[in-house]
Amino acid sequence: MKNYFRPLQIKAFRFLYRTDIPSEFYLLLLAFIIGILTGFGAYLLNIIVNEIHWFFYEQSGKEFISPYWMNYLRIIFPAIGGLFVGLMVYYLSPEVKGHGIPSVMEAVANKGGYIRRRVSILTSLNSGMTIGSGGSAGKEGPIVQIGAAIGSSVGQMFHVSQRRMKILVGCGTAAGLAAVFNAPVAGVVFTIELILGDYSLKAFTPIVVSSVVATAISNYFIDPNPIFQIPVYTIQTPWEFPLFLLMGMIGGVVSVFFIRSLYKIEDIFEEKIKLPNYFKPALGGLLTGVIAFWFPEVYGFNDFATHNALISEPSMLILLVLILAKILATSFTLGSGGTGGLFTPSLFIGAMFGALFGEVLRAFFPGLIAPVGAYALVGMGVIVAGTIHAPLSALLIIFEVTRDYNIILPLMLGTVSSTLIARWIEKESIYTMKLSLFTSRIEHGVNIDILQNMKIKSMINTDAPYIKANASFTEVLNIFINSKSTTFPVVDHNEKLIGIITMRDIRPLLQERDLAPLLLAMDIMSENVFVLQPDDSFDQALRKMEIDDNDSLPVVRDTKSMRYLGVVTKDQILKQYTKKDLILTQID
Repeated sequence: MKNYFRPLQIKAFRFLYRTDIPSEFYLLLLAFIIGILTGFGAYLLNIIVNEIHWFFYEQSGKEFISPYWMNYLRIIFPAIGGLFVGLMVYYLSPEVKGHGIPSVMEAVANKGGYIRRRVSILTSLNSGMTIGSGGSAGKEGPIVQIGAAIGSSVGQMFHVSQRRMKILVGCGTAAGLAAVFNAPVAGVVFTIELILGDYSLKAFTPIVVSSVVATAISNYFIDPNPIFQIPVYTIQTPWEFPLFLLMGMIGGVVSVFFIRSLYKIEDIFEEKIKLPNYFKPALGGLLTGVIAFWFPEVYGFNDFATHNALISEPSMLILLVLILAKILATSFTLGSGGTGGLFTPSLFIGAMFGALFGEVLRAFFPGLIAPVGAYALVGMGVIVAGTIHAPLSALLIIFEVTRDYNIILPLMLGTVSSTLIARWIEKESIYTMKLSLFTSRIEHGVNIDILQNMKIKSMINTDAPYIKANASFTEVLNIFINSKSTTFPVVDHNEKLIGIITMRDIRPLLQERDLAPLLLAMDIMSENVFVLQPDDSFDQALRKMEIDDNDSLPVVRDTKSMRYLGVVTKDQILKQYTKKDLILTQID
């Protein structure tokens, strides 16, 4: 296929070479373009949601149907939206169903960042229909998927490498989240923490550019103000901090309940309900409509209840019911195949949970605690952190959607404790759960299944230098000077591994000019914390290297004989993983 953008790419490369500008500027230019396109994508999504909502709830049948019957007809509006989504997913693009972000994570880890170009358009339509018709979901999941598709499309047009492709997808996800929440910092951190797992400056800089550009466009065309405008809350007494810690721990349990409810209902729709796949979102929409008939607060386009929990004091019974109703409505909407995000429902559940916790405390300690709204605010961060297993992203998103710095300390306590408890009970987050159940498990942009299925036996470097146990300090020092490695196995006369010597062992001795020449390798070495065996997986090797803080580890035949075989390095493993990942991507 002819690449019409190749001439532009060639001119850009020649310009960079002639002017001696760093090559990163080329990536920054692409990031700038992605930020613009994603910012307008968020604006377009906002228009679609608002127009569909207007058509269904403000215009449809208004002249012919009485308000009494119109109220009952609203039960079926989410079902109509669900049917539209089901047909679009079934006939055009199955990857746009659900809450979007797992698909982006899989594309980064398994497909080299490749996403079909049609995804951005279809996701806009499907999510607009789901949310606008009343489905219980948010805009953030779809716009992250839209931004990722835009980033991937730009990468495909300019024929970038797989490494750059993943960064451009990250630019799109950060720009999408930043635009929809007016939260540029949270968009950057979310992408780095959850999507890419790449903290390098080469990835960070273009992601920041896209996030800032998309936010600027969103501010101009949508709204520059925080999503939730609330009073400034302050903590009454330091004794409240343990209460926020306790709230975080309980919130971790609530988060796991939300995760498991969502996927349990998704399993029921996938396996138990014998309907054509394109009818299932309609059924989920109908069930959501029934719940919304009694509790209209759960509609996806309505954030009144969340705002109300932040500024007023609803009754405890209503708060508890709304938590359960929102979990069910969101599970029906997305578990049946609707398209939408989970951030907004998590914020809703968190606000209700925090307000409920605050009301309970106020019943026991009247006049001694912060306003209930403060607990609702922290509760939003608690549930978001517990569901996505990313406390820093949750912390920043809450700060940026409220701009209330006074509550930052209890928010830090709540998000961290919630994440720890949620991870302890449920290893998978609300995003990785889907991948672990249906495809491959993803962590920090890496396919764990590949790492677990590949063995190190083919990677053993039998020619790597090692040190004899009776070698003098001078010999040891010469080996370090003449080699690029910083870690060497120590082997006795029977070829048995007895330890390792690293730069950490050598460095202190360089100051001991009188003592060092008297030492042998066996005096300098450290005992092995970990060794590898030929049948160990890449995943086992990398985890051992991370804990031991070494870039290489010795390999032995077995831990009983400790017969030395060679060395495996982290660089070898990562290169082989990248090659395998690239091959699977091309096969896909």
